[in-house]
Amino acid sequence: MFEDILLTDVSSQEQLFESVANELEKVGYVTKEYKDALKEREKEFPTGLKIDLMDGSDILYAAIPHTETKYCLTDRIVYVKNSKPLVFKHMINPEEECYVNSFFFIINDKNDRQTDVLSQLMSFFVEKGNLEELGKMDSKDVIKKYLIQKGVLHYD
Repeated sequence: MFEDILLTDVSSQEQLFESVANELEKVGYVTKEYKDALKEREKEFPTGLKIDLMDGSDILYAAIPHTETKYCLTDRIVYVKNSKPLVFKHMINPEEECYVNSFFFIINDKNDRQTDVLSQLMSFFVEKGNLEELGKMDSKDVIKKYLIQKGVLHYD
């Protein structure tokens, strides 16, 4: 059974999108057009985030790759942790690079839910300690329990 958590060991954004899209298509979460739509959307609207902790202690990075709803067949967030950081362009300033190994793929088949999902993720990102703690985890089960506890993953 697919657990909405993927652990990857790829060397580029291209490889990440290939790997994740193939897995998501295989489990029926997305259409076959999803992979190309994901790559195109990322070029036009980068999804890298720089989370600057207010106390000046650290800067953390995450990314929230997603597509239009027509390529999604369900409503999920799939967390992907890569073994090493990958270069993503910053969402606000595309000239800036973010070195990301925590990815939150938004699989959303409902137009009216996108804002809620983004808001929920942003709350998780800015709460001190969440991304640091997640970064220390390497077991799918531990990651899944943590993300459920923090309200990022939902199972109805």
